[in-house]
Amino acid sequence: MVVTKVLQIKTSKNLKRAIIYITQEAKTLKRDDGKKQDGFAYAYDLIGDQVYKKLVSGYDLTNVSDNQMTYDDFIITKKTVDAMRGNDDLSDIHNDSRVMAHHIIQSFSPSDNLTPEQVHEIGRQTALELTGGHHQFVIATHMDRGHLHNHIIFNTTDNVTLKKFRWQKGTKKSLEHISDKHAGLAGAQILGPRLRNSYTQYSAWRRKNNFRVEIRERLEFLLRYSTSVEDFKAKAKALQLDIDTSGQYVTYKLLDQPQQKRVRDRTLSRKGKYSLEKMSERLAKNQVGYPVDEIAARFKQFQDEKSQDFEMKLAIDSWQVKYMTPQAIYVDVDFGIDRKGTVSIPARMLDQDDKGNFTAYLKKNDFFYFLNEDHSEQNHFIKGSTLIKQLSAKNGELILRKNKNISRLDRLVDELNFLSINGVTNSSQFELLQDRFDKQLVETDKELEKLDSKVHQVQELFGALVTYQTEPEQRETAAVILDRANVDKTSDPNLLKKEVEEIVLERDTLKEHRDAIVKDYTMYKELKAEQDKDLSSKSTLDNSLLNKQ
Repeated sequence: MVVTKVLQIKTSKNLKRAIIYITQEAKTLKRDDGKKQDGFAYAYDLIGDQVYKKLVSGYDLTNVSDNQMTYDDFIITKKTVDAMRGNDDLSDIHNDSRVMAHHIIQSFSPSDNLTPEQVHEIGRQTALELTGGHHQFVIATHMDRGHLHNHIIFNTTDNVTLKKFRWQKGTKKSLEHISDKHAGLAGAQILGPRLRNSYTQYSAWRRKNNFRVEIRERLEFLLRYSTSVEDFKAKAKALQLDIDTSGQYVTYKLLDQPQQKRVRDRTLSRKGKYSLEKMSERLAKNQVGYPVDEIAARFKQFQDEKSQDFEMKLAIDSWQVKYMTPQAIYVDVDFGIDRKGTVSIPARMLDQDDKGNFTAYLKKNDFFYFLNEDHSEQNHFIKGSTLIKQLSAKNGELILRKNKNISRLDRLVDELNFLSINGVTNSSQFELLQDRFDKQLVETDKELEKLDSKVHQVQELFGALVTYQTEPEQRETAAVILDRANVDKTSDPNLLKKEVEEIVLERDTLKEHRDAIVKDYTMYKELKAEQDKDLSSKSTLDNSLLNKQ
C-alpha cells in the first residue's frame, strides 16, 4: 500500500538544501477547486487569477511558509542543546558525522485513489505518531511524478528532553506499520466497512499462490490414490499438474496458477520423495485409487476440509475494535498502565458475520505488530499466542484450541475408510496406512498426557494464588509454588481459572474424538475378523466338498 524510504541528513548545508527541495512550489502547488477536503489550514498563493493550495505544513515551526525560518528553527534547537550541555564533541552542528535530521519519503500507489490532501494528512499523522509529538518536522506532498508522495524531514533532537531520536534496528519497521495504519484509515469508510479478504477467502488464495506447498499437496494426494505411474500421470493432468520426467530430475508446474518457473523434485524434498524412483516404489504398494474422472472433485473436497484447520479461534467483540480498514482491524491491547496500544489483525485471519462481529483464527507463532501511539519506541512484534490471550482476557471469551492431532486422525480414518470400502484390507497399502494410524494413536495419547499434566499444573497455580490472597496461614507454601512458576501474586485468579477451562475443553474434545475413532476402528476390526473367519470356513468347506467329489 505505502512504500517508505529513509535518508539521513548530517550537515547544516544538506539540511537547508533538503528543506528547499521538498518545499518547491512546482512540486507542491495544487489548483484550488473550492472544495473543502479537510479541516487543515494550508497556505494559499494567487498566481494570475488562479488560487493555488500549497501542500506544505509543519510542526513546532515558526513559519512553515518561509524556508529560511524552518531551517533556523531546526538550528536553534540544536544550539539550545550545545548551550545547555557545553559539549562540542556531541554537537550536531559541529560534527558532520552526527545525524541532524531524518528525511522520510512516503510513496503511494495511484490505485489507492487518495487525494493529495489525504496523502498529506497521512504523512502528518505518521510523523506525529513516530516522533511522539516531540520533534519539529516539515512535510511536503509532491504531485509531479505520476504518483503522490510525501517528504517528511524531522529534527533528531527532542524539543522537551533535548535527547536524540534513536533510530534503531526496528524503527523502520515501526514507521512502516504506523504509515500503513494511517493510510488504511484514510481509505476506510465510516459506516460499517467490510473486510476485503476473509480467513476463508485467504485460505483458498494461499493454496493457489504458494506453489511449492500446493504442488506437494497435489503430489501426496495423487500418491495415495493412484495405482501405477501411468495412472498417476493421468490423474496429475486432471489436477492441472504438469510432470516432466525427461531430464535428470522430475520437474513440476501448476497449469492453473501463474507459476513461471518449473520446480525440481529435489527442491520439494531433500530426501528425494518426489523422484520418479521413490514415487514408483510408493505407487507399486497401492491396489486401489479414485477414478480419473473423480480425482479433481475429491481433491477439492480434501482442500476445503484442510482450509478449516486452525490452532486458536476466538470471538472478538465490536468494542475491542478501535479502527477498521478494508485490510485489517486494529484492536486495543495493553501490557500495563503505560504500555497501551493497538495491534493490527489482517483480514485474512478474520471472518466477519452479517452482524459485523468477528472471529479470529490465529496460530501460536504468527507475528503481530504492537503500536503505542504515544511512545513509538515501545513498538514491537508480539506472537499470536500473546495477542489472543490479551483479547480473551478482556472479553472473557474462551480460546478454542484445535489440537492438530484431531485433523491428523480424521485424515487417516478417511484413507482407511476408502481402502475398506474398496475391499483393500489385506495388502501392503492397507498395512502401511494401518501402521501410520497406530503411530498417530500413540502420539495422540502422549498429547493427552501432556494436556492432563498441564491441567494439573495450572490448577495447582490457581489454588495457590487463591490461597495466597485469602488464607494467611498457608501463604508461605503458596508463595513457594507461585515463585517457582514465576506467577505474579497480585494477578487475577480468574485468569488462571479461565486457562484451566480452555485446556480442559481442548483435552476433552481431543479425548472424545480419539475414543470415538478407536471405538469405530475396534468394531471394524472385530467385524473384519469375523468376516475373514467365515470366508475361511467357507473356503475350507468348499475344498472338502471338492475333494469328496
